[in-house]
Amino acid sequence: MTVACTTTVPPSPTPSTSGEAAPSAASPAAASVAPAATATPRPTAEPGLASRVEIGTIDPALTNPIGEFRSDARSIVFASARAEDAGPNGTPDLWRITPPDGEPELLWRNPERDHALVVIAGDVGTYAFVDMPLTGERAWTLWLLPRDATEPIRLDEHPGDEDVSSLVPSVSVNEDTVVWTAFDRGPAGPVSQLRIAHAPDWEPRTIRELPAAEGELWFPSVAGTALAYVEVHYLDGGADDERQVYLTSTIPGSEPQRLDRSGLATMPLIVDGGVLWKEADEGFAMMNWGKMFRYDLADGSVRRLSTRPQQWVNYPSAGYRYAAWWGADSFQIGVYDLLADEAEVLERHSLASDTSALRPHVAGDLLVWLEVVLSPIGERSTLKYAFLPGPRDP
Repeated sequence: MTVACTTTVPPSPTPSTSGEAAPSAASPAAASVAPAATATPRPTAEPGLASRVEIGTIDPALTNPIGEFRSDARSIVFASARAEDAGPNGTPDLWRITPPDGEPELLWRNPERDHALVVIAGDVGTYAFVDMPLTGERAWTLWLLPRDATEPIRLDEHPGDEDVSSLVPSVSVNEDTVVWTAFDRGPAGPVSQLRIAHAPDWEPRTIRELPAAEGELWFPSVAGTALAYVEVHYLDGGADDERQVYLTSTIPGSEPQRLDRSGLATMPLIVDGGVLWKEADEGFAMMNWGKMFRYDLADGSVRRLSTRPQQWVNYPSAGYRYAAWWGADSFQIGVYDLLADEAEVLERHSLASDTSALRPHVAGDLLVWLEVVLSPIGERSTLKYAFLPGPRDP
């Protein structure tokens, strides 16, 4: 587990093209080039939201060894190697636990015991997840487990071609729809695709396709029939790129509308009345830390959001009322109230505690994150969660 350093450093520029050398969107290593915590002790008590929200803890014995995890608005779904026959390095199985008192429920036992589930997306009981080996071959499989189903559906897989990028899909699930991005072979060479499948047959179809030599498609966000996604277009022979956020409909024949003006926008999220996205500074790769912006559907305006207490954030998520993001300063965790239009601090830890809050994710009203405590005898990882106020709450 990577924990932020305790000194302040600027983010280091990395090549701004998002090709094969870029870290996977599913990898925590993608967020390792970042400013870290300042060496100032902080109090743990906070006014405001933190005083009104009860933070719960999941017994590590119920989850560990844990890999990827997500909130699905009601439960926490996670990849784990807690089964006795799991491989020594993988997290092959899909589990679910419903706080506060639920027991772990095995949703899918992976027949490949040395694999890992490296991407998970879900919405109230429907889950899409990417399974891949840990031995280095160019392979991944995207599975879908519909609500109340006992066996997953194979939606997509890497073709195995040496010239096709092996970066894993980015995925979004909403009700009866799943949207994902993937690289595949094409009639004239490798392509980057935006794909979709609907219940009840879940038959995949391609919405958008780019020659992989010219650009890439990333980070879908689907809500009802609305769909946001990122197009990356290479510039100067691949030495630079432009990242554009588009909004369209899942209805066939719909025309996409570009929302950003900067050419730096990525990781969009559809929220009530608008679209959020992250922008890394110019010259930085799209997986690097950045700042958050909001597009207003009513008037087309774009404005920057406060990410207090964080200066730099990554991998945003959004629920009914709140947005959350990974913070470059892992000693504190904040959320953004989309209704009140303000940032809130949820939890702080002092540097002396050696406690980090990592990888927060919110869906619906359920926020989940990983708390890591370092000590002379090793590292302890614990899932924590909070049910945040809903849109109708004061």
